[in-house]
Amino acid sequence: MAKLTLDDVEYDTDDFTDKEVAILKEVQYNDSVKRQLEYQWRCVSNIGETLVKELKVSLQSTTEPDNEAA
Repeated sequence: MAKLTLDDVEYDTDDFTDKEVAILKEVQYNDSVKRQLEYQWRCVSNIGETLVKELKVSLQSTTEPDNEAA
């Protein structure tokens, strides 16, 4: 006997029709996929920022004047 609250109204999922159960499962699946995609987005964004920093450091070290040549 699971309870579900929508818009401050509590529902007993045992009373759901087959269609309502199917919709609820789809909502739960959708939420799971959304969380996975948000996690992947954060990971990809962080890796991208790290790579840009790494590129900047590398470019700075290759464009600095060579002190040994003087």
